[in-house]
Amino acid sequence: MKLKVKLDKGAVMPNRAHKDDAGLDLFAMETVYIAPKSHEIVETGVHVAIPRCFVGLLTSKSGLMGKGITCRGTIDSGYTGSIKAVMFNHSDKAYKVEQGSKVTQLVILPIITPEVELVDFLEETERGANGF
Repeated sequence: MKLKVKLDKGAVMPNRAHKDDAGLDLFAMETVYIAPKSHEIVETGVHVAIPRCFVGLLTSKSGLMGKGITCRGTIDSGYTGSIKAVMFNHSDKAYKVEQGSKVTQLVILPIITPEVELVDFLEETERGANGF
């Protein structure tokens, strides 16, 4: 299977740092400052054609997570616009995203899309509502 990719002018082709990595690294098209305890949208300029019954998940880079910078997102099949990374700065210091730096990873996974059915009750389970 191949992932079709279109790049805006100046965008960097997604790539894997290592052959067997799950995620494709995505890169910032511009320099962006993220204030402490804030978030910013970082343009990657990458467009992808995710096949039906698959989803693209944006996941945080572990090196950035160690600095308090995270990113999460969902790219549905059918969306072919530019991927924008919503990056959160959980730290107490401003963070500078350099143009051309790795900002997130795109992981492609198969999904199941069952129809939704409203019911009056759910079957009993050992755990039940025991959560929080």
